[in-house]
Amino acid sequence: MLPSLTKTEILILTAVCSTERYGLEIVDRVKEISAGKTTLSLGGLYTTLHRMEQKGIVMTRWGETDEVRRGARRKYYKTTGLGLKALRQVKTAMDYLKHLPQLAYVGS
Repeated sequence: MLPSLTKTEILILTAVCSTERYGLEIVDRVKEISAGKTTLSLGGLYTTLHRMEQKGIVMTRWGETDEVRRGARRKYYKTTGLGLKALRQVKTAMDYLKHLPQLAYVGS
């Protein structure tokens, strides 16, 4: 059974499904995807990413150290196979719901 997803998880999975990203990139991408309607705080983002990692829908890796960041490493996130399946299931349901009024009208 696929895990259920919150709206925030759907947006994050969409942000990291094609390429791995680190925190601030995810925040920016979610804002872009949602046309500015959703802005994530870093605290909320990392709490959600941790929960998503426990669900098995994102995976992480540590980046290399960087002199610009004085040795600090970034943590990168990417959607797992399970995450992609869950995201596809949501997309299928949304596509179905989009056409539901038309289906109801045709059946009348």
